[in-house]
Parts: sequence; structure tokens; C-alpha cells
Amino acid sequence: MSSPVKLAGVGAIVLLAGTALSTGASAQVTYDRLLNPEPENWLTHNRTYDGHRYSPLDEINKGNVGDLDLAFAVSLIPRPVAGLGGGLHVTPLVDNGIMYITDGTGALYRIDVSNGRQGYINWIMDPETDPEIAGIVNNRGAALLGDIAYTVTRDGYLTATNASSGEVEWDVATQIDPDEYFTMAPLALEDRIVFGPAGDAPMRGWMEARSADDGEMLWRFWTVAGPGEPGGETWPSDSDIYLAGCSGLWTTGSYDPDSNLLYWGTANPCPFGDPDLRPGDNLYSSALVVLNAESGALEWYFQYTPNEQWDYDEIGSHQLYEVDGQARVNHFGRNGFTYVLDANDGTFVNGVQYVPEVTWTAGLDPKTGMPVEYNPDLAAGGIQQYALGAFAGETAVDAFCPNIQGGVNFQPTSYSERTGLTYGSGIEGCQGVGADLQTGSIVAIDGDGNVAGLLQVPTVTYGGTVSTAGGVVFTSMIDGDFFAVDDETLEVLWSVNLGAIIEAPPIVYAVDGKEYVAVAVGTSGINALFSNYPQRGADPNAASLANLQRTWTVYFFTL
Repeated sequence: MSSPVKLAGVGAIVLLAGTALSTGASAQVTYDRLLNPEPENWLTHNRTYDGHRYSPLDEINKGNVGDLDLAFAVSLIPRPVAGLGGGLHVTPLVDNGIMYITDGTGALYRIDVSNGRQGYINWIMDPETDPEIAGIVNNRGAALLGDIAYTVTRDGYLTATNASSGEVEWDVATQIDPDEYFTMAPLALEDRIVFGPAGDAPMRGWMEARSADDGEMLWRFWTVAGPGEPGGETWPSDSDIYLAGCSGLWTTGSYDPDSNLLYWGTANPCPFGDPDLRPGDNLYSSALVVLNAESGALEWYFQYTPNEQWDYDEIGSHQLYEVDGQARVNHFGRNGFTYVLDANDGTFVNGVQYVPEVTWTAGLDPKTGMPVEYNPDLAAGGIQQYALGAFAGETAVDAFCPNIQGGVNFQPTSYSERTGLTYGSGIEGCQGVGADLQTGSIVAIDGDGNVAGLLQVPTVTYGGTVSTAGGVVFTSMIDGDFFAVDDETLEVLWSVNLGAIIEAPPIVYAVDGKEYVAVAVGTSGINALFSNYPQRGADPNAASLANLQRTWTVYFFTL
């Protein structure tokens, strides 16, 4: 059943005085262009459907990246909102010198970056979402298809905005439960838009596809299995707690056009951290689900942490690649392990610990990839007794590793088609240990899932990574450092401090043959609570909250 459609143009369109519409040669974004993006453009969330976040540009390379300099900057226009977050987690899109970027509230900007010296805001589409809606405010971006830019508002309106004029063509209400909120950039396929809600509040997670033409619902997949459905037996049979089982979708998944399969990571189950209230494996929480993009049918799944207890979402990137002709999917688990699976059927290939300390389990079974304590007889109705028990409930513990934010959390990872390595920017530390001060790391994993390199850094790396044909990997820390490392040695080759917390991933694009690196900077400062942020001070609960950074700026660098 499709949801009611709001009148077109409800979103506020703001044309800024003194700016003209772009003279850039932006063309319609066809499905063929999404399948094979031009080297100079960044047309979809992970640049390519396989999730690589790899740029084939090499003008900026490990030999000259030290000469990188600021080209220009563009300030966005934040407005007050309720709830946690309020920062920039966005991946901008660039089509022939035209950038489409959302801010933390979900407002969509069209910025002409074609002259390389200054960015001109052509228009802002503000959906005017109620600022009092609860939840975490982090809109991660837009999707382009045809002449439309698609976004999802905090309260679940799939919005189609004319990419040239900024006029709202239509928007459709998709929110099912008032506790749902939406953070992801939707994924545009040939004729449909795929997305779903986030949320740690009680809700039943789902993913759905809607028509790119008018928003009509094509299919829906529940990420919390219900009674009578495959996996429904892994939730208590004597209650309707599955209706509040969470397992939301915070970030954008990957897609294999050859098999027409979607690869998407799901979040933790609810009630949060308390397996005593939801005995069983709780499918399909903390898992990779692989769906047929045409029908929404589940092809296979791999659950990283059955009966999850520590907030180890597995919403992060899933890269698709080949090793010796074998299709693989790689994932940095928030639970401290990296996983390599057979991309055809989910068979476990390898799993390796990549954070310094893991205490919630004694390790992974080398044959199945399950925690060694896992008992399949408890999949229906049993509580898995892992090494340290739960975050809450009867088996609660005071400390566990990794921290509840995990190793690699929402921050996207990248796969280099030059080195065959995957680069994760992670979090180092334990929950309840050392006043929860967290540091960070950059980890390189080879195609078989083994650790190939490690760079430890002093603060958390929320921004994620992008790798390039020039042999560099760009990433950041929340202390404001934006930097580049060698894609083979992880040696720091260039660094600049941008003066505010960075939580957004960089992108690489080119205009008229000149290569640029862009990154969005700014947050509310809430993540300083969990991290070794320099201004945190002696009181960990005071973590820079008096210094909230509501300035949102996009920085552009070039040689």
C-alpha cells in the first residue's frame, strides 16, 4: 500500500541573491552513467555501485599530494534542531562541475563549483522538517537519476527535486512508525529508489523500493522477521516484541547489476543491549542482507553477531570485488572483526580481528565465522552467552571491547582498485575503560581479509576514507585534521587542520581536467563525548559541549 503524496512544492525553495544558475554542462544522470561514471564525476553515494569509493583520477598522487592547497570553501546554512547529532555526515555528489549536497537537517543545495575558485549556491531546497522531531540529525546525502535529485527527510518523506530548478516535483510520506527517523542517502537504480529508516527507538526496521517516477511503493522487506516468516522463530513467540526490534538501515548499501542483488547492512536489535528481553538470534539484526532488487526477496544473509548485546550495528560499507576470479564481499565489523564472504551465497571465507582488543567473544569459528561461543540450538528462544555477557539486563557487565561505537561504525570504507586493499578508519578503545576515551586508526585489509597495514592516530576517525589511482587515501579525525596517507605504507603524506570536527567522508572529482578533493566539515560536537577530543578536558561529560560547532562548511583542495 503506497503512502499519501504531499503537494509538489511544499519544500521551501530559496534562490540566493546575487547568484545565477550554473553555466556548468550538467547532463541528465542516466542509469548507464551510474553504471559507468566518468572519472571526473561522483554520481552516486559510494561513487560506484560496488561500494568501492575509489577515484580513478591520478593528477593528485603520492608524489605531489604534499603540495595540496585550499582552493575555496562554501558555507552552508544550519538551523537549530532537536535531538543528538546535528552534524555533516554527507557524501556530496558532483556532476560536471555541479555539486549536490545535503546538510544535517536534510536541506539540499545545488552548488556550482565549475570555475575552481569559488562555489556559487544556485538554490536550496529546504523540506522544512519539524525541528522538534526526535532522533539523530545526520542526513547523508542525495541520489541522482535523470533530472531529479532524490532525498529522504528526517521524518521519512522521499522527495524528488528538479536538479536544475530546485523545484520539488513530488514527495511521498513513507514513515510507518513515529519513532522512525531517516539518515541515509537513498540509492537510485534504473527505475527505482531504495532506502529505509534508521533508529534505535522501538520500531520494526524495513527496506523498500519506490518508483523513481512517482514514489509508488514497489516492494518492502522487513529487517525484523515476523511470526510465520523465515527467521520469525528467532524472536520470542509469546510476545510482539519483534514490532519494536529496530534493525534499522542508517547508511547506503551496495548493488551488483549483473546479479541484480542489493547488499545492505542492518543495525542492532531492540530492546537495546538487553538480550534477556528478546531471546533468540533476532534475525535479521546486525547482519548483511542480500535482496533481489526487482522483487525485494531475500536471497541470503549473514548475521555477524546473533542476539547482539553491545550496540554492534553492522550498517557500514560492504565492498564487492573479485579475488582470483572469485566474487567476494568485504566488511569491517563494528564488533572488531573484518569479514570476507562469498558474494554469491554468503559462505564465510575469512575473519580477522583488526582492533587491539576484543573481549565480547573469544574469537570467530574459522569455518562458520560465528562467535566461538555461538550455539545454533539457541537460535530460537535462547540467549547466547558470549564471553562478557550483555550491555544491560541480567548479564550486564561494566566493561567490554570494542567500545559501543565499535571499530568501524558508520564511517564508509574504501577499496583501492590499484592495490586490492580495503581501507577502514576505525575507533580504538573499550567501553567503561579509561573514562571511555577513544583514539583512532587507519587499517588496510587485503582481499583475503587479513590486516596488511595499521596507522594509529590520536583521535577518532569518523569521516571514513576514499582511495585514488594516484596512490593516496584521504581521511580525517574529529580534531579537525584532514590528511592523506600512502596507499601502500599508510605513511602520512599531507595534513591540514580545518578547525572543526570532521565526520563526513571526502570525495574526489575533476573539472576541465583539474582534480579536486572536497570534504564537509562541522558538527554539534556530540561525538566528542566518546572520543579523545583535545578540548574534552578533565570532565568526560563536559566534552566540548560548551563549544558546539554549528558552522557547516565544505572545503575544496587542489594542486
